[in-house]
Amino acid sequence: MVRAKEFVMGALLAIATFALLIGIDYLLTRRAAAREVAVEAAAAPVPALPPAETRVEPVWVDGYDMPDQLHYHRGHVWARVVGSDTAVVGVDDFGRRLLGKVEGVGLPKVGSYIRQGATGARIDVDHRAADLVSPVDGEVIAVNPSLAEEPGLVSDDPYGRGWLYQIRSTNIAANLRNLISGSLIHRWMDDSREQLELRLMALSGSVLQDGGEPAQDFAEHLDTGEWKSLVEVFLLTQGYDR
Repeated sequence: MVRAKEFVMGALLAIATFALLIGIDYLLTRRAAAREVAVEAAAAPVPALPPAETRVEPVWVDGYDMPDQLHYHRGHVWARVVGSDTAVVGVDDFGRRLLGKVEGVGLPKVGSYIRQGATGARIDVDHRAADLVSPVDGEVIAVNPSLAEEPGLVSDDPYGRGWLYQIRSTNIAANLRNLISGSLIHRWMDDSREQLELRLMALSGSVLQDGGEPAQDFAEHLDTGEWKSLVEVFLLTQGYDR
């Protein structure tokens, strides 16, 4: 009986030792595989940012180009989703016409954090300047390098080469719910156009075309005080003297 018990105990000890060795080998194999994956990931090229200049189809609403693939902030800036947590930001057609011919652009620093509705960029126009709000919040991951040499792209090509910056947001879904999209774009632009025309009616006749619509270059016919007041109303921010 004693020998049988010793045999059984020895067998159990051998089995336990064998199981322990298998477990250790499994852990070491997993760690080695994890290290290989980490090395491969570190060596892999960083994927390029989504194209910021992807063209969007024009959609005319009350005389303004307002593509319906975009989400709009009431301060007349837009966001275009280019990834699960990334968006490109720019100024819309109404906003760029209100600003006038852009001569300089102040962009946020890459790595900086911007809150939705806070200042995202600054636009210089002649002897004036205006801040633009950000339509979404998050970390700035890229700015448009072309604007340093060609700031006029903001007014000439606002939905293409005139984009401002790219932003990564952990709250992008919630941010988009606060923006205007779809059929609401038409209602919003109806109201914006009507408000603008009423305000311009009291100004110089050269500001309005025949039929009462704003001239393409109406911003150039406004004095600084008039321009500032419109910036505050429609861009929801401040206008400045440069």
